[in-house]
Amino acid sequence: MNRKLFKWISELVASGPDRSTTRPVSALGSEVTERYRCGHLHNGKLVFTAQDKLELRQRVAEETGFDPLGERLPDDRLTVAKHHANEKLAGKPVSEDYLLLNSPDGALCINGEQITLQPASIMAAGVFCPSSGIETVEHDAVVVVENLAIMSLCASFELPSIARRALWVYRGDPKTGSKTNVCRDFIKRFGADKTVIVFSDMDPKGLEIALTMLHASHWLGPVPGYWQTCLQKRGLGNRDGYYLQARSMAYLKRLSRDGELSKPMSALIECLQNERSSCRQEHMYSHKIELGLLPIR
Repeated sequence: MNRKLFKWISELVASGPDRSTTRPVSALGSEVTERYRCGHLHNGKLVFTAQDKLELRQRVAEETGFDPLGERLPDDRLTVAKHHANEKLAGKPVSEDYLLLNSPDGALCINGEQITLQPASIMAAGVFCPSSGIETVEHDAVVVVENLAIMSLCASFELPSIARRALWVYRGDPKTGSKTNVCRDFIKRFGADKTVIVFSDMDPKGLEIALTMLHASHWLGPVPGYWQTCLQKRGLGNRDGYYLQARSMAYLKRLSRDGELSKPMSALIECLQNERSSCRQEHMYSHKIELGLLPIR
């Protein structure tokens, strides 16, 4: 048994449990007929009667502990391991469930508890934990962070109070083993009643991340008085980075032109375009740039 086979059987038994169903001949369908001795070939199609489906449900439930009609495989491996020898039947691979969390004020408020993070004597990126294990988030705000290196530096920035008390979540990057869809699923679950803030590079791609993040209302970055300094100053601004993100810039300009963005956000996009430069999060930290919140729309 594997996830694909379980899904195939689930879709089959759900398609009219009390009547026969035909399916095209396929590798998965052939495996079902051979493995469970259910179904038969007729006129070049696989046919499963209502009795076949009932027997499939019973056999699969006995094997996995989960009824393929109405039940789905749990997302985490530990839950599956209670029922089946193959923990890899879990709905999500391990890499698609783990999330990196931190908070500048030194405590995570989740699942009704306050979890104290590592002391200031050691620089750490926070807590790497299963997203599926988080049931409640007591922080009023969530900050989505673009770059991994920033997670361990969150307490070192000059921040607005709401961002300092917020739960910081690493957006993820396939290169680091943290998938971006884990963060997006987390924001989808908890972001509707939170202030969602995106802290990204001050460049076209970074702003695109902010504008496409579900529930995001603000971008965290240099206050307007520092924009030109960040983009013009040697060792702080990066012109090469700007030119590599032409597609993202075109997207930002279209939204601004169509009046879909706030005036401050449109002003920032215009500033990026005029200066043809960008500023990365690591440089904001190294040069102690004051950060503020910019409304997105």
